[in-house]
Amino acid sequence: MFDEYYSVSLSFWTRTGLREKARQGHLVGPIPWGYQRDVETGAVVPHPEQAPLVVELFERYATGQESDRTLAAWLNAQGALTTKNRPFGKDTVCDMLLNSTYCGYVAGMRSKDRSNKGLHESIVSEELFDRVQEVRGWRAHFVKPGRPSDEYLLRKLLHCERCGARMHGTRGSRPPTRRYQCSTRRHGGGCDQSQTKAEPLEAQVIDWLKDFKPDEELRAHVLASLRGAARRSDDVAVRRRELIRQLNRLRDLYVMEDMSKSEYLVRRQAIEEQLERTGMPLDPRLDKAEQALAEFGRTFWETETEAAERRRLVAALIDTVWQDEGVVVAVKPREPFVRYFKAADQLAQRRARNSAVISGSDGTRTRDLRRDRPAF
Repeated sequence: MFDEYYSVSLSFWTRTGLREKARQGHLVGPIPWGYQRDVETGAVVPHPEQAPLVVELFERYATGQESDRTLAAWLNAQGALTTKNRPFGKDTVCDMLLNSTYCGYVAGMRSKDRSNKGLHESIVSEELFDRVQEVRGWRAHFVKPGRPSDEYLLRKLLHCERCGARMHGTRGSRPPTRRYQCSTRRHGGGCDQSQTKAEPLEAQVIDWLKDFKPDEELRAHVLASLRGAARRSDDVAVRRRELIRQLNRLRDLYVMEDMSKSEYLVRRQAIEEQLERTGMPLDPRLDKAEQALAEFGRTFWETETEAAERRRLVAALIDTVWQDEGVVVAVKPREPFVRYFKAADQLAQRRARNSAVISGSDGTRTRDLRRDRPAF
């Protein structure tokens, strides 16, 4: 009975002491990643190498373009390890982004409490910490989605030029009008992009696609461009084969236990990022792409009235569309069609320059032939 009383009493006074220490501004428990204890004074100070990574971690997440998983992969690619010398995972990153210790307060793990001001130096500003919590807040609200509507031609393709976020289809006013709205602004973010009507935007993309009709001059221009790119692609193929061989050797070293798991994961992540940046070797076959473009340019938009079929074709040709205030400012085609559209755009620019030279001799300004066409 006395042993049990002593254990309960000791636990009570220990918790009381830790709470009082935290109230006075001292960190209790393990020191968060990014801090270290000064050898001479014993004070908790920012780590010279880890603290800049913590700042960049918060800044990357505040953009709304990163997740816990992608940030963990980024930290591993930088060669960073946790306090237990392990690779970072999404849960570890989540703990860091929710810890108000980094903005100068004393709190526990995954605690955003800011009632006790700490004596340690903050690594991130309170404004940056609040922005991160705001992004996490609107990401955490799950609304049961309705069935996707095919009547929005640019669904999952349209992005906001100002913040880069995807734009969602919505209906407003009376009678109901199809519109696109920036998801950042929809969820309370700082983007000032206004809603825009869907029909004019979709008409711009359709007109842009109709403009590219293959002719003999365009075909010759595309083939010449591909021949030069194919020669450069040989170097890409050699580099990719070398990186793949490095991955295989790395895996063999790990299997034979000549390399630790953490070192293997970090080095594998670095090689995989190089592979992604290198890209795939060029496939010069354009027969199917040119045939598809020729067909829909002549008859598709006039004969096809089904919204689902129209959207299916646009999604097959286009990867991303950016708009600003109701104007399409850029279009990114999908990989099999990139070189075709790029060559066609270059040819259109060449024709515009030739036209300017011919008609500009009287000092007048020649109208841009691509004035109504979104930029590639």
